[in-house]
Amino acid sequence: MKEIAVLDVTDRKRLILSIGEYRGEERIDLRQSVLVDKEWILTRKGINFSLEWIDKFIAMVEKLKDI
Repeated sequence: MKEIAVLDVTDRKRLILSIGEYRGEERIDLRQSVLVDKEWILTRKGINFSLEWIDKFIAMVEKLKDI
């Protein structure tokens, strides 16, 4: 997975946006990471979806601006 962006949520928690390939398909991964003993560890909390869905995902997130 190639890391695209990082968002620090707290001193011990961050969101990591990555892109990579799984079974021949490009995938987007947005995953929570936590700081444990000075090392960032990826957790199971997050989402992973096909790169083909990126436009629909962005449109979905954009709707938050209307709230």
